[in-house]
Amino acid sequence: MREFDSDILNLNARVVFFPIRHHSPACSRILRQLVCELRLSAILIEGPSDYNSQISELFLPHKLPVAIYSYTRLTDGTRQGAFYPFCVYSPEWQALKISQELNIPAQFIDLPWAEIANLASEHDHSLEMELHNSSYVSALCEKLGVEGLHDLWDLLFEINPLTPKEYLERCHKFCFHSRMSDDSLTASPREDFMVSQIRQALSTYSGQILVVTGGFHSYAVYTKIYDRSSPEPATPSNLTIPTQLRETGIALTPFSYQRLDSLSGYDAGMPNPGFYDQVWHDRLRGDNDTYRQILVQVVKDLRSRNQVFSSADLIAVEVTAKGLAALRGNSVVWRQDLIDGITAALIKEELNPQRTHPFLAAVYNVLRGDVQGRLADGTSLPPLVQNIQQLLQQYDLEPTKEGRGIDLNLHLPVELEKSHILHQLRILNIAGYSRINGSDLVSRRDLSYIWEQWAIAWSPHYEASCIENAIYGTTLAEAAEARLLERAREMERDAVQAALLLLDACLLGWRHLATSFYQQLAELIRAHSDLLSVTEALGHMLYLYCYDEVLGTAGQVEIGRLVVETFTRSLWLLESLGQVEGQQLLSGMKVLLETFERCLSLDLNRDEFMSILQRVNTDAQTPMLRGAACGVLWTLAAGCDRQVNNRQSPNLKSHEQLLLNLRSCAQPHLIGDFLTGLFYLAREVVQRYPDLLLSIDALITSFDEETFLAALPALHLAFTYFTPREKHNIASTLVKAWGDEESQPPIEVSAEVVAQVLAFETKLFTAIKRYGLRSGNY
Repeated sequence: MREFDSDILNLNARVVFFPIRHHSPACSRILRQLVCELRLSAILIEGPSDYNSQISELFLPHKLPVAIYSYTRLTDGTRQGAFYPFCVYSPEWQALKISQELNIPAQFIDLPWAEIANLASEHDHSLEMELHNSSYVSALCEKLGVEGLHDLWDLLFEINPLTPKEYLERCHKFCFHSRMSDDSLTASPREDFMVSQIRQALSTYSGQILVVTGGFHSYAVYTKIYDRSSPEPATPSNLTIPTQLRETGIALTPFSYQRLDSLSGYDAGMPNPGFYDQVWHDRLRGDNDTYRQILVQVVKDLRSRNQVFSSADLIAVEVTAKGLAALRGNSVVWRQDLIDGITAALIKEELNPQRTHPFLAAVYNVLRGDVQGRLADGTSLPPLVQNIQQLLQQYDLEPTKEGRGIDLNLHLPVELEKSHILHQLRILNIAGYSRINGSDLVSRRDLSYIWEQWAIAWSPHYEASCIENAIYGTTLAEAAEARLLERAREMERDAVQAALLLLDACLLGWRHLATSFYQQLAELIRAHSDLLSVTEALGHMLYLYCYDEVLGTAGQVEIGRLVVETFTRSLWLLESLGQVEGQQLLSGMKVLLETFERCLSLDLNRDEFMSILQRVNTDAQTPMLRGAACGVLWTLAAGCDRQVNNRQSPNLKSHEQLLLNLRSCAQPHLIGDFLTGLFYLAREVVQRYPDLLLSIDALITSFDEETFLAALPALHLAFTYFTPREKHNIASTLVKAWGDEESQPPIEVSAEVVAQVLAFETKLFTAIKRYGLRSGNY
């Protein structure tokens, strides 16, 4: 293991290395103090060097936090982006601010993100995260009695003020041992690039240079600068960067403390940014009692939630927090002291690990902070943002603070175009735009009038969501299509989601997409092994191919190919189906029948379809599936006979097979399920053929009372598929077949009954409309 080189602590050296932890108030405070003490010719900062040409935009009057957002797209369609956030107490931000105040040149020296994203090793993406996993950090936490890196850093650097020399010695040694304990002082293209940038600065500036980087990098960069025996570091011209890089971009975007909070998933940040913001401002004023300000805000937050506690409780919190701080050796009450003090003094009941206690929720809400950044006027924006703004202005869809709702009639071309734009915003998750009502093209219950209702309101996240979607393209249409293709690549073996993605494509206004999109959907369907899901997907595609008029997809060749693919996959799964019953199975069989009948232009293989149905009819393990197969066969045979020679009943062979299956399911626990499948798939055909009705009647009337009662519930379900008038027609058909036409039961409804029904319906629909229980036209 190498020995620590104390020369890195020399403040008179040509290059002074200042190690930081991102978003540390202590680092920022000491950094400003040190810069004022030194006579610097330049400040070099860890940050994306490709933003140097725009660095002046950081000095516009933004409301912090903001972030540099860098993104790249590769030729294989992969997109990656990274954020470099700045809040008021970020050391990088303070380095920039003091460089401006003292008129010292400043520049970023890190490898551009577009090149980092192409590096083969993930090691270079987040070297700082290795501090969390360092064995040295773990051992130090155990020795000092703290829980992790966050609390360890607070104890060593944040709580008790340090002089610049004390800070540099402690931080350099801490980062050195943290990295060397796991022998991780290895070559890094990022650090090689930083070295090349520092050497270039040494040749440009004659005076002293300050290098501000994450502590994990400082010693490694120092070694490469001064250790001439080490390999020559790579320069921008000889770095090995893959050539598949296709598109890159970089821009400022608004950020927020919620996103900055490491507890919310931002790995490189500090937890509870609102707390450290308060610490920063308080210590600028010489106030070390930050906990009091935080406690006041917690009380206000709790009272706004109707969580009231007494003054005695509040005193108990302060006393407990102070006691804990003293016990832990803290000179002031710190973040964890306050959290533990509130927990101990206010929470009387046992904490539920599955839910956050209201008191703790208020504490974390205040500690996180609710600051939302905003870009200053004049900040350059990606082309996508400009395109979105133009479209919203052109179609009167701009968000307003008051908010508004708009109704769209998709039968009108102009309003259909508005719908396309709104759906493109939706798929990109642009804040402030949401569809709240309208025709359901998934369930397709009522499509006589296709409409949509959207809510549009300005959101503080609107601008950021627009900027950060620039990773997908330069125009709204291009970005939405790219996001759609990305979602297709992300899916795994889900036919229904594939179909809904196709529906999304149609709602976005695209009738013809890249061949790769349809290939991806077809692969998702081929890989799916659930018949019910595949037939559900087929139903969505059937609608788009055969029935849609508004979206313009009817008869589209690519969708037709997907219909054939899904139909074929469904038949393969049908033949290998096991013990499956229920309404969804019947709906799937009905979709198969409807697809075959409606898509004649697709040349679906009738012989194969009939053969599979006949095998299912013979071998199916459930009576419901056998009945459904019989129903499909009976319906297809009846349709074929009518088309060929206008016969009045299906051919004899199909009739005999049906009766054979009926007799094989004659047991009381089977007959109801068999008829349920049969009636659902051959509801109209059954009513037209007296021989079939007589066979069913003869079978049921042959049951004794006990057998009939056992079969009755399932029989009742089977006959529910018929409307009252259809049941009357069945009864009439049976009466005629019995030769007793005179006793045919009439259906007579008096004018008085009709008036009563109409009055009841009027009253019912009025109540439904009043209470908003049903939307749309009825």
